[in-house]
Formats: sequence, C-alpha cells, structure tokens
Amino acid sequence: MKEIKRRDFLKLAGATLVLAACSRGGGGSTEDQSGDQSPTGQPGAVSFNFRITEALVEMIDGTLVYSWVFEDTASGQPVLPGPVIQAEEGELISLTIENGLRENHSFLVPSAPGSPDVVDFGMIAPGEKVTKSFTAPSAGTYLYFDPLNAPVNRVLGLHGAMVVLPKTGNTPYSVPTPAVQQLFNDLGTTDHFPKHALSPAGWQRDRFRIWLMSQVDPAFNALAQSGVIINPADMRDNFLPRYFTINGKSGAFSSHDHSVVLSGRIGQPMLVRILNAGLFTHSNHLHANHFYVTSVNNVVRENVFNIDSFTISPLDRVDWLVPYIRPPDIAGDPDTPLRELIPNELALVIGGDIGVPQSPLVFPMHCHVEQSQTAAGGNYPQGTVTHFEFLGDIDGVDFPNAGG
Repeated sequence: MKEIKRRDFLKLAGATLVLAACSRGGGGSTEDQSGDQSPTGQPGAVSFNFRITEALVEMIDGTLVYSWVFEDTASGQPVLPGPVIQAEEGELISLTIENGLRENHSFLVPSAPGSPDVVDFGMIAPGEKVTKSFTAPSAGTYLYFDPLNAPVNRVLGLHGAMVVLPKTGNTPYSVPTPAVQQLFNDLGTTDHFPKHALSPAGWQRDRFRIWLMSQVDPAFNALAQSGVIINPADMRDNFLPRYFTINGKSGAFSSHDHSVVLSGRIGQPMLVRILNAGLFTHSNHLHANHFYVTSVNNVVRENVFNIDSFTISPLDRVDWLVPYIRPPDIAGDPDTPLRELIPNELALVIGGDIGVPQSPLVFPMHCHVEQSQTAAGGNYPQGTVTHFEFLGDIDGVDFPNAGG
C-alpha cells in the first residue's frame, strides 16, 4: 500500500494538491493541462482518468492513517484530496473512474441547488472501469465525492474539487450579479483597490487557491481497513475528529504549503475557493484583510458581504475574494511604502544559524471553532490554520527577504 507523506511538501513546494493530467484539443484553460487531442477527438475536450484506491496518509503528528483516495492514473500518485478537475464552461469532459477497492463505489458532482447533478456515475463495482462524458457547467467551484453509504465513503477520503472557469469576462462566474460585477470592475480602478504597478488591474483568473476542508477520525478509518462495513448512522452519531485538514494537511504542513498559503503583493487580489467535504462546521477567519463573499454553493451573491470570518457547513462551497489591500491596522503614514515604514520588522531574521527570514508580512488564517485548531486530541496549533502573506508593495518593489 502506498504512503502519502505530508513532509514531502518541503521538497515539492506544495505540489500535492494535484491538477489532474488530461488530454486537451484546443482552447486550453490552464498552463498545467496539456495534450494535443482528447480521446473524443473533439476540439476543446478534456479527459481525466482516476482510480479509486487506498493509501496510508501521514497526519501532522506522524501518524499514518488508512484512507480511501483517488489516484491520477497518468501519474500513478494517490492523493488526498483527489486531483483537481479544471475546465472551462461548455467544454466536454471525458472522465474515467476505475474501482480498485473491494466495495462498490461511485462518483458524483452535484450542481447548484435546484439544478440537475453535473454527473453521476451510479454504482461502480470492484474492478469495474466506467467512462462518462459531460459538459462543464457554469463557472464556479464544485465538490466531487463518492455518495455511496453517505457520508462514509466521502469522509474516508473519496472527495476532491472541480473548478470551472468562465469563457469571458473579468469575474470567476458565467453570469455575475450586478454587485459582484461591480466589485470586480472596481479592482485596480478605485482608491480602495489600488492597482499594482507591475500587474494588470483586476483579478487574474490564475490567482486562486483551493481550500478543501475535511476531518479525520482514525477509529472509522481503522474499521474500513479491517473490512468492516460502516453504518452511516454510527459515523454521524459518533464521529470524533482528531485531525482537521486543509487540502489534506494541517498545522505546520498547511502553513508552509504553497498550494494552501495565500501569497501576493498589495494590489493583487486573490480568489479563495473553499469546500467542506467533512462532517464538521468551520468558521474560517482571516487576519490583515476583510474578504468579500462572492458565491455560496455556486449561487453568486446578490449582496456582497465584506467580513473577516464566514461559516462553511458540510458539503458547502464558498468563494472569497481577498482584495490584497495594505493591512489597514498598520499604523503610520498611508502614503509611505511599508518597506520604509516598518523596515526593522521586514528585515528581521531569527533562528540563529538557521536564519529564518520574517519577511514578507505574514498573517494567520484559522478557524474560529476552537477544537479545530488542535490535532491528536490537543496539539495546538496543528489544526485548521495557514498563512496569508504580502510579498511586496503596491509600487512593485518586493519586501526584503521575500521568497527567502
């Protein structure tokens, strides 16, 4: 059985949130996807191939926990959460799912409330391989998971994110509301949203992060490893998480993973796509900037909240726009560049012989539900936490030690 070693983030620079390899013919939406032609032979089509399998996943305290996971068959790498599916609205997606486990499994992508599911594979028997083609829905953030024996299969690890980008426009959505459209129009064009000297005004579609929240109760994972068929009611009534994760990591792992950490310069707004595959309700809180809630469960907001924390319940998908404005709580002349206003803090290096630079400006993101900040029954702060960092000023000059 393969192991997923979270300590490898030090070597991989956060590459463990995998964008699934695919074949594409024309109209590519990201630089990470490549290929000349899809199996369907249609221009603009993308294909993905997953295998449902098992792995031992390293937790923050070094414990290896048995999990059910998706494997990108092109790389042969099992990952938790599953590989990211990314496409542009209207593209044809060809998806193959192979069941490598001994139980029946499935694959589902729900849509917005009141709309038909994006795709439902039905039951996939052990050893069976099923391919379905479907059209990428309206632009937004989608959760995929195994819906069988709900919520057991999903909570044991069979979940991932699907990101759909719009064909046109300066927002992440196919049909933005007037409020959301105005918000994105204002980026880089108003006093409150100043334009970064080296970047185009507005949000860039490649500036986003995925935060897929989940939780692990190793007692249920151990039952699955021993072949026990878990009663869903037993999981719902007795689930006691010991690990709270973002993209399968927590604590020091998620705080130093470049696929999780929010990173940019003043004037470079970033979208955060937050999903909850678990059974625990989170209330994620961001320091330094308030954020804008632009979409909840793929319903674009009519009224855009500007807040510092927001609840995300099981199966929710919530989009934040983090404006990346100068932190308003920093005292001093707002016209003085931060590197001149607080040079001592930005140039600080600690750690003796190790020499760890304390620049750029780094702030926390954590969950306001207290127990989620711990791991393994009280190890604080090794739970749902990561960083929010500013690499440089609005004029394009990096802070000292940025990226050091």
